[in-house]
Amino acid sequence: MRCLVRRSRPDLGWIKNLSIEIVRGSYYDIDSLKAAARDADYVLHIAGVTKAKRPGEYHDGNVLATKNLLEAVLSDSRLKKFTFVSSLAAAGPSLDGSPLREDSPSTPITVYGVTKLEAETVCQLYATKVPIVILRPPAVYGPRDGDILEVLRWVSRGIEPVFGTQSKQLSLLYGPELARAIIEATLSDRTAGETYYVADPIIYSLTKALAIAAKILGRRTIKVRLPSPLLYTIAGISELATSFSRAPATLSVEKARDMLQTHWVCNPEKFENHTGFRNRVSLDDGLKATIHWYKEFGWL
Repeated sequence: MRCLVRRSRPDLGWIKNLSIEIVRGSYYDIDSLKAAARDADYVLHIAGVTKAKRPGEYHDGNVLATKNLLEAVLSDSRLKKFTFVSSLAAAGPSLDGSPLREDSPSTPITVYGVTKLEAETVCQLYATKVPIVILRPPAVYGPRDGDILEVLRWVSRGIEPVFGTQSKQLSLLYGPELARAIIEATLSDRTAGETYYVADPIIYSLTKALAIAAKILGRRTIKVRLPSPLLYTIAGISELATSFSRAPATLSVEKARDMLQTHWVCNPEKFENHTGFRNRVSLDDGLKATIHWYKEFGWL
């Protein structure tokens, strides 16, 4: 296994003790991408920009980076599969509550979602030259994830946040299960040229998910509703507070727009039928493992 690591990264983080080959490079330097992908049987393109201060950063990190990597692998005759990890955000939320299928219209509501959809289009343009599979996971949780951590910190303090409506529904997937799905999609002979939703087939209400977390944490919670105007105000203040720093705001106006949608739901049936993949980790077990990890490493 070979990993592309940014030249600017000072350390290897979670992969520092793994038996892998490291190639330092950049998604904007095609020569370094060619070095990273040289003689590869499979290329897994998982990197992307999920938070940014300017729209151009989303485009560069999601669209341009994908195009450059595809250009880098074009001349490699050994390549068996190029796996692009997109997002449910590329399709946007379900407007009527029905879990989205691959043939449902795509209506992204954020710059992040728009650029992930544009990256998918780039992949489709190269699909006659490169065997490509596109995966669209929903909200992913698990050890090392920093996004769900913020919500669990609220729950650990006895607060159940309600963003917008209480009827919010979510598709979810445990991180290690997504990793397994990526491998299944990559190795399958049937997936080239296809786009798939990958998720736990069970749709959860946010209230149910937070109740499970509260039980694991041993906390009684009270509901605290954050109406749309208040959440957008907090997001605006957060963006203003980080306007003079390099790091983007944790809660941005775009993120608030995402959080306020009622139905982030998708149907993984096509992927299950084509590959035999079945989610093996329930939300209860996944949250137990996640919370245990957060506590072990002092994150919670």
